[in-house]
Amino acid sequence: MKKIDIRISSNEITLLKSLIGKILDNVEHDQFIFTNTSSQVVKLNSEGVSLFLYSFTEAMDYYGQEEDVAVWSVEQNEYPIVANKSFIRMPVKQQLQSIMLVQENQQLFENAEQVYDVWLTRGIILDFGDHQIAFEKPVWFSEDIIIRKGYALINTFRSEKEIEMTEKWKPGATLKCFRSCYEIK
Repeated sequence: MKKIDIRISSNEITLLKSLIGKILDNVEHDQFIFTNTSSQVVKLNSEGVSLFLYSFTEAMDYYGQEEDVAVWSVEQNEYPIVANKSFIRMPVKQQLQSIMLVQENQQLFENAEQVYDVWLTRGIILDFGDHQIAFEKPVWFSEDIIIRKGYALINTFRSEKEIEMTEKWKPGATLKCFRSCYEIK
């Protein structure tokens, strides 16, 4: 069985955790022209500290074929791509209460035998008590980061059933998708 793990790392989770209890000043992202997405990067600014949520594609095995797969990372480093962006600032000015990591396990079976076990970070939800801001990885190959603001935002993410049905698998192959949400306080 092939195992692939492209979840954000424990070091990246520690970076996110450092924002909890602090005032998130603003979120910087691409202008929303046709959709509420930012391409490749979102910047979180909190009390003089900035973190970057990156979404870059890497060539890797995608269920038996080499494909460009979007991989998320959380970093303190500002890459040159950020300097070329015409970011807008979404003001927040509220204390971050907690963060929810939305992790996903995708299991591909061929004739009832599991051949792939894939883990990925589907999204990150920032909770401010009276509202949330969510960042979602919409599909496996997309460098776009969907941004939403509101309440109970986990309910706006693509469902596991929809993900299971996205690909047309060869006869005898099925995908099972399981989602876990972990709150960081």
